[in-house]
Amino acid sequence: LGLRHRVSIEGILTPDCNEFKTNLNSKRHCFPTKKLVKAYWGPIREKYMTEKLYLLEDSSFNLNAANLLGIQGFHVTHMEGQSINEGIKAFLVKGITLPNGDGEDYAFSDVKYLKSKNKVDALSINEELWGKLKKELQRETSNCHALRIVDVGAGLLNMFDKIFGENGLETGVLNEIHYLAYESNSKLLAICRNKLREYGFSSQFADDDVFCGKIKLCDGGSVDVTVTLKSSDFAGETLDSDVHLLIGCCFADLFEPNLLAKSLLSFLGTAGSKGLGQSRTLIYFPITFSGVTSFYPANTHSADVPSDTAAFRAYAKSLERMGHNLDPLRLVDAMKAHGIELVSCARPSNWNISAKLHPYLWKTMLYFFCSSGLPCLHDGNIDGIGWVNRALANKPNIHVTNVDLLFELNRATLVKESDHEADDIFVEEIEFSAPGVVGKEDKSWSSSLLPNQIEVQSVCSLISSGTELKVFNGLFDSAALDVNIKGMADADMEYPLSYGYSLVGKVVKCGSSVSDAETLIGKLVFSFSPHASRHVLDRDAVQIVPDGISAEDAIFMPSVETALSLVHDANVRLGESVAIYGQGLIGLLVTAILCRSNIAGNHSLGSVTTFDMVPARLACSCLMGATDALLPSQAENAGPYDVSIEISGNGRALQSAIDHTMSNGRIILGSWYGNKDIKLKLGIDFHRSHKTIITSQVSEISAPLRGLWTKSRRFDLTWELVKVLRPSRLLTKTARLSDAQSTYELLD
Repeated sequence: LGLRHRVSIEGILTPDCNEFKTNLNSKRHCFPTKKLVKAYWGPIREKYMTEKLYLLEDSSFNLNAANLLGIQGFHVTHMEGQSINEGIKAFLVKGITLPNGDGEDYAFSDVKYLKSKNKVDALSINEELWGKLKKELQRETSNCHALRIVDVGAGLLNMFDKIFGENGLETGVLNEIHYLAYESNSKLLAICRNKLREYGFSSQFADDDVFCGKIKLCDGGSVDVTVTLKSSDFAGETLDSDVHLLIGCCFADLFEPNLLAKSLLSFLGTAGSKGLGQSRTLIYFPITFSGVTSFYPANTHSADVPSDTAAFRAYAKSLERMGHNLDPLRLVDAMKAHGIELVSCARPSNWNISAKLHPYLWKTMLYFFCSSGLPCLHDGNIDGIGWVNRALANKPNIHVTNVDLLFELNRATLVKESDHEADDIFVEEIEFSAPGVVGKEDKSWSSSLLPNQIEVQSVCSLISSGTELKVFNGLFDSAALDVNIKGMADADMEYPLSYGYSLVGKVVKCGSSVSDAETLIGKLVFSFSPHASRHVLDRDAVQIVPDGISAEDAIFMPSVETALSLVHDANVRLGESVAIYGQGLIGLLVTAILCRSNIAGNHSLGSVTTFDMVPARLACSCLMGATDALLPSQAENAGPYDVSIEISGNGRALQSAIDHTMSNGRIILGSWYGNKDIKLKLGIDFHRSHKTIITSQVSEISAPLRGLWTKSRRFDLTWELVKVLRPSRLLTKTARLSDAQSTYELLD
């Protein structure tokens, strides 16, 4: 396993060894039963009195009994699908020592881990969603004076600190808060008691876990607070009172999504749809792991040492085997299936862990990688310990992708149907009026439809951070919006301008000549339309969203089609190496499509290397399946490549793509540079290289493919890819139309 120089193991005893045969041949000592434990293990302990002995077992009784004789135990958890081979690997890896830098070996402590983690959590929680949660709570408690909160994974009360901290809750009409904290670890509960006493809380009895006190909130007002500590797990219990807010920090990804949703319903007293008096409960899951751990900067593979991307892919696999959920969308779907709706999903809430700033947490994360990921990594000649040594030497930052989720359980949902027979309908629409200026315009339309028209009520629309940012900044020439999209061919790119080309909504009304009106009403449809609350469109200007695709995924259809067009134009052959410059939305989708063939994990079949400056994008690139996700400065050592795809919109990236593509290779140019001048060095090396630069644009099928492919055929494949890729997991922010100016400024 490559552990010889890191773990001191003198030998391994198995039941066929002589030491065991002696006992097995004895009628008295045939098995370590409850009555014969000492007789079975005693002779072995005596023979190896000066050695450290370890017992790998799946029986807790045998482990405890052997421990009484001085034999240390290691539990092989076969109930979780762990084989004896994997158990041995995990045991050996746990013997690895991580230097502290002060001459002492690292030792795991759950208390020290949580204290160090909580500091990073405080920096990582998405403040925008936190602000939204506070507003929702103010609205929810506007007619009552008591707020009830349940923390289902209290730990060291880090969320208690957040709620009552500098940017915490405001008083409003509140005069009391009830806080119920679940924590099954008795060691942590003792620290929680001390923390509450430091806050000035007191309990009536010494062993009582109900604490009372008064706290001043961030707006200066004071409230009475009662904290109840529960030394149990929330699962299996049912609350006997209403709850306004349920919190679980670093919590939701530890469970199978459907089991978590069912447990929450049971816990909140809503199993069987019979709720309590409180009509609405908010469920807040900050710092929910979204599947990607990475080093920044990352290293490629060298000799037998795996790349960081490959190592963390093994770590993710080990987490999944332990029952962790690495896909927040699975949780969103499960909650929705149980009547718990998503209010908001906010990214990023990522961890950025520095070996210098967070030394204990950094070492603990490496300890987790060793104990969980390394056993999955050991295969053939892969040098997992070499990977650990490289990390210890380089001390890269550890980047962990998280997402903050806010749900609501509404027991009294009121569905209001729109009045479609009104004389006029009011529409909100985004309009770009000048460079750097965009806003929401309110318009009134007639409710009457032409025979072949339909009315679509918008659900959501997607901002193209590349194209629309150029429109926002005025970096475009006057031209048709899109020569191949109905409704855009006759409109010019001139201010004032309504723009956008990725909208999904529900059909609410059909004209008299719409042949499929009966089946169309209520359907999700996609259209290449600007951002607006409603649209009146020709029937043939929309596509019905296929079953099994959500509106949030469907808005990515044009982006997925663009990525597919780039992949088609790149024409990557099996065994070729590909570099992708830029891991914005289109770049990530190109990565995902290329990696669907599973060549990225096998260098003999080909590789996909991605480049970007932003750690969060590199982390997403790993999630999409990239072989390596690197900084642009690493391109020279990582290349050259057979094919380079440039979709960063950055002239330096285009130059790097040209420089690090092999002679006779292909450079696919997918960026639109608008009216910006780009300087390139195309000297003698380029002149003699016979490299091909191909421009790629999605509006038309490229000439080499027109004999086989049509737009209709590509749309069909695009929808299949949307269903498979589920691109909504790449969403980083949601906003209202009224927030247009601040949203585009944030993109800029």
